[in-house]
Amino acid sequence: MKDLESPCECGSGKKLGACCNITNPVVDINQYKLDQAEKDLRLKLADFSNRTEIQSQIGEAFYIWKNDPELLTENLGNEDIDDLTFAKFFDWFTYDYKLIDIGKRVIERFYEEEMHDLSDVEKSLIAEWSQNLYSFFEVEEVAPNEGCSIKDIFTGDVFQIKDSSASLQIAPHDIIGGRPLKVGNNRYFSCVISVYPQAFKALIIDFFNLQFKDYKKNFRRKSALKDYLKDLGFLIGHYIEEIVEHPQFFTPEGDELVFASAIYNVKNYEKVIKKLKNIRSLEEIEGGTDDLRVFTWEGKRGKKRTVGTIEVENDKLKIDCYSINSLANAKKIIEKNLNEFIEHKGDSIKHLDLDRDKELNKSTKLMKLPSGISSKRELATILEEHYEGWINKPLNALQGKTPREALETKHGREMLNSILNELEGLYEHARERGEAYYDIKKLKKNLGLNLE
Repeated sequence: MKDLESPCECGSGKKLGACCNITNPVVDINQYKLDQAEKDLRLKLADFSNRTEIQSQIGEAFYIWKNDPELLTENLGNEDIDDLTFAKFFDWFTYDYKLIDIGKRVIERFYEEEMHDLSDVEKSLIAEWSQNLYSFFEVEEVAPNEGCSIKDIFTGDVFQIKDSSASLQIAPHDIIGGRPLKVGNNRYFSCVISVYPQAFKALIIDFFNLQFKDYKKNFRRKSALKDYLKDLGFLIGHYIEEIVEHPQFFTPEGDELVFASAIYNVKNYEKVIKKLKNIRSLEEIEGGTDDLRVFTWEGKRGKKRTVGTIEVENDKLKIDCYSINSLANAKKIIEKNLNEFIEHKGDSIKHLDLDRDKELNKSTKLMKLPSGISSKRELATILEEHYEGWINKPLNALQGKTPREALETKHGREMLNSILNELEGLYEHARERGEAYYDIKKLKKNLGLNLE
């Protein structure tokens, strides 16, 4: 492996990493083509959704999505729907809504009718996207200006998201609602994301558990978790938004609404899980993994209702409840049944804090700098120097000629133009993603090429 700190072999006196072996911010041409196909495909999907036969159902779809029967009696115009709301709705409409006339989702109908005009790359993307889910995730790690690692709170699936803008809105342990779309080796959010404090996790799991039970009872007893998320998962978002807009500060028992947690170390994971399964007031949520199990805890006041969750992951057990009294009762039950297998580490009491969500909407898109580069100015200087030397450097793509030498023949100019156009597309794509960017028009100007 070359030492990028050693002097460059070209004799410039610069370090190899800042000269002939400069790290190109965009080098994966296959991923670039997939990303380009993604952009084109989204435009085609949007155009398809604007067809008259599709648009004729969009009004009724909006009423379903809002889950508000009173809207049916209102004369709701486009001016009454803000851009953020419509963006979230249209994302659901495209990927999850089943058209009334054929019972298929918009994206499925799009594929059936347009497949002959789609490239193989676009077809592969559609196959992936047709199976995607809007779900809720806990943020595990954040790489500012780059992306994040998220875990689905229902299935335990972990995704690496490449989204520089989203990475500036979130922090570890935040709960986000979003739809990750797979594009080659990367995943991007399909639309704007919703960000909630970590304390909302228990509320979301609670609501999901109750709704999923009703879903299986009323529709299909053997329905999978993913079936519910595809058909009715959007209701979770509305439930949480309702809490944000109209917070209730007391539980049905009259206790102050707080987010109360207790943390324990787990000494024997298998025995803890076995013991929890034997506690009658607990019910395990479907979708757990070998390392992560989640139980809801039901209290009794006239009828059963979920008052908290118990999450066991590897060597940690966490209780989440909605009041101090509920936490005290949960701890009493857990410590009585699991005393020899757990060790209490501490409690946490948090009051509902919605102010932070307002700040999360304020984000700026910053440029991601390559490793070892400390400023935009330094990067600009390096790229300028690199391409100043590049125009006099023999290239295999030009059959061993330099870009300047290639200008001497018609065939050479055609090959050079093709390379420059490809570079221009790569850097434009990088700029849109918030990555390092170089204006190839400068290079064309230095070579005396027509910029039209």
